[in-house]
Amino acid sequence: MVNKVAEKVLLCQVTQWLDRNASLLLGDRYAKKLHWGNTVFLFLEAIFRGRKGTQEIADHVESSTWMQECTGIQSIHQSSLNRKLGELPPEVLRELHLSRLEHLLEQEGPPLPKKLKKLGPLAAVDSTSLTLGRVRGQWAYQQTGKNAVKMHTCLHLTGEHSAIPMAPVLSTATVADMDTDVLAALVWQTGITYLFDRGYIHYTQYLQWLQAGILFVARLKQNSKVKVLKTRKVKAAGLVLDADVELTCPKTGKTGVFRLVEYKYTDKKKKVHLVRVLTNRWDITALEVAQLYRYRWKVELFFKCMKSNLHLKKIYSSRNPEAVWNLIYLYLIAYVLCEELRLCYAPKQRIGRVLAVFRLYIKGTLADFLKHLNRPKERTSKGRRNKGGRPATHPKVLKPKPIQF
Repeated sequence: MVNKVAEKVLLCQVTQWLDRNASLLLGDRYAKKLHWGNTVFLFLEAIFRGRKGTQEIADHVESSTWMQECTGIQSIHQSSLNRKLGELPPEVLRELHLSRLEHLLEQEGPPLPKKLKKLGPLAAVDSTSLTLGRVRGQWAYQQTGKNAVKMHTCLHLTGEHSAIPMAPVLSTATVADMDTDVLAALVWQTGITYLFDRGYIHYTQYLQWLQAGILFVARLKQNSKVKVLKTRKVKAAGLVLDADVELTCPKTGKTGVFRLVEYKYTDKKKKVHLVRVLTNRWDITALEVAQLYRYRWKVELFFKCMKSNLHLKKIYSSRNPEAVWNLIYLYLIAYVLCEELRLCYAPKQRIGRVLAVFRLYIKGTLADFLKHLNRPKERTSKGRRNKGGRPATHPKVLKPKPIQF
C-alpha cells in the first residue's frame, strides 16, 4: 500500500503483501486521492464484509477511523470508486491473483487422505453465470431480459475441504463451455485427471485428449452412442457396467477406445439415477472411477461458497467489462486469502467457518481471531439421537387452531 496502515488490524496484516506489488499498484501514482492500491484494499474489505454497494463503502470510509488510518483517505465519493474500478487494468489484478496462487501452492498443507492420494491429482472443470443489470449490463447481452457473464474455472482439489481455483477464464455468457480457447486455457496439463459434467460432451475433444495423454472423467448422457467392445465383471454394490467402448467422431470418422463405467445412486427423494461415466484411466477400479466423478461436486461447492459466503452475485458496477472482470478477480483474491488463513491456522476447518470468524475480527487482532477460531469445544454430548424402534407409518395430522393476538 502507498499509505501507512495500522499494524494491529487483522485485515492489514492479511493484505500486507500488497506492498510487495507496489510496482503494479502504483501505475496511477500521480492520482490526487484514490490510488489503485487503496482501491484494491477498499473493495477487498467490502467483499469480506458483504457490503451492498459503493455508497456503503464510501459511508464506511467516512465513519471509520481505522479505515482512514489504513488508506489515508478521510472521505471518498461512490462515483470515484466506480470510476476507479473501471480504470484499473484487469491485467494488474490477474497478476495479483496469480502471485497469491503461487504463494498458496508453496505452502505445505496437511497430508492428503488415502482416497485422494490413490486417485492422484484431480481438477474439476465447470463454469457459473453471473447476471448483470438490464441497463448497465447490455454489453453482455445474452437473451431478452438477461445480461450475464461467465467464470470458467479449473478447480484443483488439494484435500477433502480445500480447493484452489487456477487461472480462470472470464467471458460473456454467450461463450460456450466447450469453446476451444477456453478449454485450451483450462485443460492442458498431463498427470492430472480432469472431471467434467454433461455440459462438456464432445467426442472430437475426447479423442484429442486421448492422443495428447490428458486424463479425464466425463459424464455422458443416456442417449450418447458408444460401441461396447469388452465388458468386465462388477462386484461392488451399485455398479452396473464396466466396459471398454469405442467412440467415433461424427465429423472426421476417427475412433478411439475408452472406458465406460455405469452406476446407480439414490437421491434424497428416493429416486434412482443411472450415471454413465467415460474415462481413459484403466489403472483404477470401476468403483474408484465412480468416486472420481463424485469429487466433481467440489466445483459446485466452490461456486456456492463464492456466491453465498462471499456474495459474488452482487456486482457493484457493470457499466463496462473492465469493472466486472476486476471485481471477479477481487473476489478470487479474497477466496485465496481465506484459503491461506485456513491452511495456516485451521487446516481442519472449512473455509466458510474461517470466513465467518474473519469477518468478526476483521478490524481486530490476529491473536483474537485465532483464539476464537481454534477454541476448544465445550459440548461433550453427541446431542439427540434416534433410538430406533418402529418407524411411524402415518404422518402427523395437523388441525387448524384459531389464534388471536
